[in-house]
Amino acid sequence: MANFQECLQPEGPSGILLSVKPRFAELILTGAKKVEFRRTWAAKPVGLAVIYSSSPVQRIVGIVGINGTFVASPSKVWNKCLSLGPGLQRQELMEYFAGKDEAYGVLLGEVTLPPQPVSPKSLFRGFRPPQSYRYLSATELRRVGKQFGLTEEVR
Repeated sequence: MANFQECLQPEGPSGILLSVKPRFAELILTGAKKVEFRRTWAAKPVGLAVIYSSSPVQRIVGIVGINGTFVASPSKVWNKCLSLGPGLQRQELMEYFAGKDEAYGVLLGEVTLPPQPVSPKSLFRGFRPPQSYRYLSATELRRVGKQFGLTEEVR
């Protein structure tokens, strides 16, 4: 994964842990969904997202590169991202963005899968799933990378 090593560098883009409903996580992993819609997004540049498939799966199921974001009204984000494989219907998206003037379309890139889904409790002490996302430290990212065969050792 091109962005993985960059995200380990202090001056590089961040890696985040992203909570995703299982339905959407599966679409991301198969490449059918190339955009993730969010009500809020990271303030720092993000190079990759570690995908946490929420309940009932409750496992880390993949890593996806982040190719950029598009910020606009929910309708404009929908129109811009429709051809990218949104993974849901317009009505569903408009309900999700109800009351929001600004929406984020996160453009997804290359997907890397682990040999098997990973229990987050084996990687993160006192793990609690993020409501939306949380930044990962370089140490946490190395732990994830080791499970995915992207790094050799955890420091």
